[in-house]
Amino acid sequence: MSIERCDDINQLHPKVKELAEKLLQEAKKQGLNVKIIDTYRSPERQDYLYAQGRTRPGKIVTNATGRDLTSYHNWRLAFDCIQNKKGAEYDSAFLNKLGKIGQSIGLEWGGGWSGFKDAPHFQYTFGLSIKDLKSGKKPPEYNPKDTVYEKAVQNLVLEGIIGSPAAWTSINLKNVPALISKIGIRLFDVSTYDTAVAKLVEAKIINSPSIWQDKKYTEQNVRDLIVKVSGYLG
Repeated sequence: MSIERCDDINQLHPKVKELAEKLLQEAKKQGLNVKIIDTYRSPERQDYLYAQGRTRPGKIVTNATGRDLTSYHNWRLAFDCIQNKKGAEYDSAFLNKLGKIGQSIGLEWGGGWSGFKDAPHFQYTFGLSIKDLKSGKKPPEYNPKDTVYEKAVQNLVLEGIIGSPAAWTSINLKNVPALISKIGIRLFDVSTYDTAVAKLVEAKIINSPSIWQDKKYTEQNVRDLIVKVSGYLG
């Protein structure tokens, strides 16, 4: 394995990648020019950094060793940022402002630690300790598309179409006709299933009317419908 630095966010866990992208977006809104410089670290890279300030010249930058996999970078759950400005990469005011943004979106910020502070560092651990990870526990699988669906469900809850979001985490197809009727009432002031389907076709929310008319829809069809209805509501 290489000791070269990796700055590719695609090497991060999908959830952590998503948060890294969100951090960049929110920072840009506040006029901060951020550069991500460190994502996944191989054990060799981690040991190389651990040696800095100990057996290699420079300041100590980490207390985590690679051979023991004690950094969240080794588990693809952490990344480091700097200011994208030559000569002011580690400006403390900049990193403090960035750290607060990171904390506001759910990231843990190294600059907020009580002991060794690491202001460029951000991580999202899913509540897992290094000991947990080394024992074989894994972060949950994560598909960014799921968040789109989750937000759509929450939107339909707010609109009074869905009562409990938990009931739509795993979809029971027997509940779909009632859902369609509620969508019909909310969007088009019609209450019967067939009329609601016809209106959804007219509004181009449903593109394949036959599967809805014959009630041969799948769970994925229902998920796609919920996302489209949420988008229609705005």
